[in-house]
Amino acid sequence: MKVWTKGWPVCFSLGILAVLAAVAGFGGCENPWMKDAVAPLHKNKGGGNNDNGGGGRYPFTTPAQYRTMVQANSDLVTIDGHAAYASALFFIGRDVRLSPFSMATYETTYELWYEVKTWADGNGYTFPNHGCEGNDGAAGAPTDTAKTEPVTAINWWDAVVWCNAYSQMAGKTPVYYTDIGYGTILQDATDTAAVDGAEMKPGANGYRLPTEAEWEYAARGGGTPSTSGPFVYTHAGSNTVGDVAWYVVNSGSATHTVGTWAANGMGLYDMSGNVREWCWDRYGTVINPGTVTDPGGPSSGSFRVARGGGWSSAPVYCTVVYRTNPYPGSQDVDLGFRVVSR
Repeated sequence: MKVWTKGWPVCFSLGILAVLAAVAGFGGCENPWMKDAVAPLHKNKGGGNNDNGGGGRYPFTTPAQYRTMVQANSDLVTIDGHAAYASALFFIGRDVRLSPFSMATYETTYELWYEVKTWADGNGYTFPNHGCEGNDGAAGAPTDTAKTEPVTAINWWDAVVWCNAYSQMAGKTPVYYTDIGYGTILQDATDTAAVDGAEMKPGANGYRLPTEAEWEYAARGGGTPSTSGPFVYTHAGSNTVGDVAWYVVNSGSATHTVGTWAANGMGLYDMSGNVREWCWDRYGTVINPGTVTDPGGPSSGSFRVARGGGWSSAPVYCTVVYRTNPYPGSQDVDLGFRVVSR
């Protein structure tokens, strides 16, 4: 169970081994009992505020490893509906076409979140939430012990606006705008109506949230869809959840450094565990058949889509087909995001 108060979170989670308690403040929501209680079984080592993002690149301090992107498809790809990989999005009678895109190798770490947000705070951006290092870490400056865990305790509106700030810092053209003429970059996460109605600039090379279709296609490994092999795995990269994910059995009721378990066939980590991930789409249960190109979900609705499992999820909730529908204002400590770009 999680309880939230206005502003900073007060997080209460029932873990398998103990009751985890955290009282939030700018110093963070520390949980000394369960942090990293279960060690990994194996590891894989593995510009300026300008209107168009055209200035010089910001000198990032977050290691490049945690900012890498992986190309999902080099050309327009069609996912034909087939029983072998049937889901709410990919089913018989529906063909989904996806334009080329790249996805972040890792879930957004707290270190990267904090660096971008700090820059954004001084460059016209507004965020109501500071985020946390994983499920119970610091909410201020990153710490050496948890800065590479995924950011949590941020809502969907925060994630969308943060993508624009990340784009500008990297010298890219932001994706989200407040107007159809793309004259005003979306910069205020407290203006929820504007974020809900954001206009996406065609051809912009900046960062954004993945659509639900992009997320599932990437979780399955991208490339050419197949009726056998990795594309039909139950989880992102394996039929065995413990090979690829931190989940309720092995997590010790806590988040962990991103990229600890094996990657999927596309080279993406944690698509089935650690934290759930925000997608762009509004949540819908009626998905029409036919041929669609780059679907972005229903045009109306109060809830947004989250995909993937989290550190507190049972295996059935860590599959590549499982969907949840949190309210966009949710700030759960098992919910983060990763970015995509064209």
